[in-house]
Amino acid sequence: MLPAATLFDRTCHDVALLQVFPETTNRFWRRRLVERKTECLELSSHTVDNERDTHLDALRGAGILLVVFGHLIEQPSQNSEILQAAYIGIYSFHMPLFVFLSGVFAREALRGRDYRKIIWTLFLPLMLFQCVYIGMSKVTGWYAYSLLTPYWLLWFIASLICWRLLLPLFASPGGLALAVVAAVAAGYDDSIGYALSASRTIYFLPFFVLGHLYGPQLIAVVRRRPFLFCCLFVVAIAAVLLWWRHGLNGAALTGSRDYASGAADSAHPATGRLMAMLLGLAAMLGFSAIVPRGSALLGWLGERSLSVYLLHGLVVMGFVGWGAVNMIPNPLLVPALAALTLLVCLITAAADAPMRRVFSPPVPQAA
Repeated sequence: MLPAATLFDRTCHDVALLQVFPETTNRFWRRRLVERKTECLELSSHTVDNERDTHLDALRGAGILLVVFGHLIEQPSQNSEILQAAYIGIYSFHMPLFVFLSGVFAREALRGRDYRKIIWTLFLPLMLFQCVYIGMSKVTGWYAYSLLTPYWLLWFIASLICWRLLLPLFASPGGLALAVVAAVAAGYDDSIGYALSASRTIYFLPFFVLGHLYGPQLIAVVRRRPFLFCCLFVVAIAAVLLWWRHGLNGAALTGSRDYASGAADSAHPATGRLMAMLLGLAAMLGFSAIVPRGSALLGWLGERSLSVYLLHGLVVMGFVGWGAVNMIPNPLLVPALAALTLLVCLITAAADAPMRRVFSPPVPQAA
């Protein structure tokens, strides 16, 4: 059997030859041209998958660890200045990183199978886990949400569906600029908020588009200048924490609030939001230089990050909501929660295979 790259080259060559004769009226060759184009696209995707960048998987693994740790300290941080600082530092860049990486792996052209994949791997899990999380909130006393508002961490799944559908409209430098303008302008509209995850969808859209357009190139630059970007990470996090000590509203980093209820800078809300996004971008790129590209554990977690994301919140709700976190002595709180973060990630990542089987599009039957 020929390698995928060779098949790809030959198939695209055949497509080029067929396109030399666009005036042909032979229905057979027209149909053949369409089939060849489809094969060309599929083989292109297959080749890219086989050459998957392990550093990107490691980044997703590191990102999901930060997501889980951030959710574990979300409520306890209210009683600890150290945890509060850690929470602000993490939230300044961890979701921009996750959204950016999602954009890297997103396909710009959407065909029938892509829509089926969105429905089976994102929409159906969103519907199921919305019910599960609302049910869990009843028994743990966690946050109360309406049925139409993606529950707590599920906002990312709802927004990811929107980003995937919107990508063909924004996948250009002009589209990226428009996404940035929309993200800044959306804060002035108090009707854009938690409902249907609209505010976060708009706020993080530039990171998704940026990842799709320039993600691999930016990561390549980071790899060539690791020390420089490590320093950039330190400076960006220090700037965020200094800003926080002097009035930064931490809620602004989540992208879920309008300017009236959660502006980064109440005097200059648009400038404050843009500055928060730029610091998030700088910290995100700097963090990419810190994460080792060959880490087998982080890569393994990164490949299973969706199952970890969907399941870990249930553990957090039980552990924190039922008061188990209060049994940990304050001096041991940070290391204990860090250890619990790793444990939760390992356990929920192990559920990835059965979840993929459940939430996979049915294979079309051969005619």
